[in-house]
Amino acid sequence: MHSGHPDREHGSPRTLRRLIVVVAVIVLLAAGWPLVSLAVSDDQPVAAGQPLTIGPDSAQSATFTPGRSWVVRSAETDSILRWSLSDGPVDVSVIFVTLVSPSQVGRLWPGLQRILQVDDASARLGEPASLTSAAGRGLIGTLAANGWAGQAAVFAGPAADFAIEIISVAPVQDRDAARAAAALVTGSLRFPAAAK
Repeated sequence: MHSGHPDREHGSPRTLRRLIVVVAVIVLLAAGWPLVSLAVSDDQPVAAGQPLTIGPDSAQSATFTPGRSWVVRSAETDSILRWSLSDGPVDVSVIFVTLVSPSQVGRLWPGLQRILQVDDASARLGEPASLTSAAGRGLIGTLAANGWAGQAAVFAGPAADFAIEIISVAPVQDRDAARAAAALVTGSLRFPAAAK
């Protein structure tokens, strides 16, 4: 007469199988989790030298070219209204703004100040300086907020019916990287409608 389950008396192949399954699941999770994380991450690498377009149509759009190793934050990006990108500690936003009339061009800088303060009451824009690039004339200035520093720029579209705002920030110790990112984006900004 046996006392207990027959598998327990002979080294239990069933227990060994369970142990193998558990070990296999652990190995699969350990090896596969980084791949799963990468697959569902909202950060998507930008192809080096690939221009990105923002705006609703060809008449109201702009293109810019991010640098090597930049990533798009897909969850915060809508290619019509806003691109959200990062490169290491630097966060860059490129934002499409509709203008009701050309008279609003003169109010872009104070308007940007108000919008930034809605997100962070400590945000401050410095006095803007005039900037001329391939996109035309714009304004650029320093940006500071609670432990962050960088630059902001605004450019009105060719018909003054829209504008592009560029915001580049990083932790204070990386402010030079934020300024370099702003220079890269503003330097690559183009209005396709102006070329026609």
